[in-house]
Amino acid sequence: MPEIEYSTEHLKRLREFFGNPEINAKLQMIIRDFPNPEEIGVLNDNQMGKLHTNIIKKLINDIYVNYRINLITWSEVTKQTPVVDPEYLSMHLVSIFTGIRGTGTAARGYDLSDGSEVKSSSRVEQLGKCKQCGYTVTALEEVCGHCGSDNILRKFDSHWIFSLRTTQEVDSLLSRPTIYLVLIDYENVETRDVIRIRIWKLDPNDIFVQTFLRDYYFKEFYQQRIERGETPAPCNLHPDKPLTKFLKTELLFRAQINFRTEDTGINIQLINSAGIRETLNDRDILALGRGKFFLKVKDLGLENEFHNRIRELKS
Repeated sequence: MPEIEYSTEHLKRLREFFGNPEINAKLQMIIRDFPNPEEIGVLNDNQMGKLHTNIIKKLINDIYVNYRINLITWSEVTKQTPVVDPEYLSMHLVSIFTGIRGTGTAARGYDLSDGSEVKSSSRVEQLGKCKQCGYTVTALEEVCGHCGSDNILRKFDSHWIFSLRTTQEVDSLLSRPTIYLVLIDYENVETRDVIRIRIWKLDPNDIFVQTFLRDYYFKEFYQQRIERGETPAPCNLHPDKPLTKFLKTELLFRAQINFRTEDTGINIQLINSAGIRETLNDRDILALGRGKFFLKVKDLGLENEFHNRIRELKS
């Protein structure tokens, strides 16, 4: 059974969003028998939730599943990599999930009209490598196209990237109401027949989010390398890693897209308006205590707050 839990605030925003005459008219062109604004206004919470999940399924099917299927078909002709750009899909999905429109700036301004940021990452189209000959292998290939070996190293490490090159960029990101993190990946990288889409939220006002982005990355890493005349790497945040969990990422949404012939379709498994926090196990805690981030935390006099956070998130 799906885990669906909407807050009153979230449902109110969805009613306003889907009941907006302009948006409603567009949705009636996309979805057959979509309720008009008056009908939206009288839906109870369960009906509103069901309508919302159906809209999300329609969106994912239209701009991801069908597009990916067609792209794969053409890829077999062109032998080009069938990469689906996750960035724009993620922004469309977060807008429909939250009930907050974008700003139409093609990722050059605010991603959402309330000023929130959307970061996306996809592990689905990551290229692998043949262990036999070293040749590049796409996610769709079962054997190496060069030597025929099935001994393939599958890559599964794509992550969220933050480009923070100036104090203004750091301040701007940390002034956003919310940072939404979207990840598209395989449930099982070996079989690659089920794709997951997940959304987390990150609070830019959190003391350790600010410490990580401003003090640890920008001041400690980026600026020091610029001063040495080096080209620093962008700020990376890795899903499922201890540091990412420590920053109190909260899971809002999880959907599963099945490409198995006997079980095809889109299944929304989780919607939680409040968000479900990641927890830390003993190995995570050990890694955090030995990491460079903890040294920066100590330098800033936040050691007690660090241990309080550990206790808060310990599984």
